[in-house]
This record gives sequence, C-alpha cells and structure tokens, in this order.
Amino acid sequence: MAAPASTAPIPEARFDDLDLDREEDRVEWRRRLAELAAVRLSSARARFERLGIVGADGKLVSSELPPDMLPDSDTTLETG
Repeated sequence: MAAPASTAPIPEARFDDLDLDREEDRVEWRRRLAELAAVRLSSARARFERLGIVGADGKLVSSELPPDMLPDSDTTLETG
C-alpha cells in the first residue's frame, strides 16, 4: 500500500552522478536543487494550510497567539 501524500518522503537532490568540475553538471545540480526546493516549499505550504496557519492565498489566518502562549496561561514559564 502506498503512503499517503502527507507522509510521503521528501525527495533528495543527489549529486553523486555529477562531476561538479563541469559546467553542464553544475547547471544540472542547480536545477535539481531548485526542483527540490519547490517540492519542499509546496509541501510546507500545504501542511500550514491543513493546520489552519495560512489560507489558500498563503497569508496568515490570524495574528493572535494560541491560548497556551498567552501571558496568563498556566503553561507559560517566566524566565526573567
């Protein structure tokens, strides 16, 4: 059975098949890194949307702190 998309591993950007002394291989390496970055950013944004942190437009849903982070919360520690 295939893993759900939310738990699928993030792909790697391997370079063991490249010779980074060659310009063509450096270009390929940069392409692979850009592709990896795009996948990771997309995954992070989807996760933040599922958690209700950002909306479909990518903007924060709220600027309010969660209840457990407020100064009067029982879980807040004064380190002062």
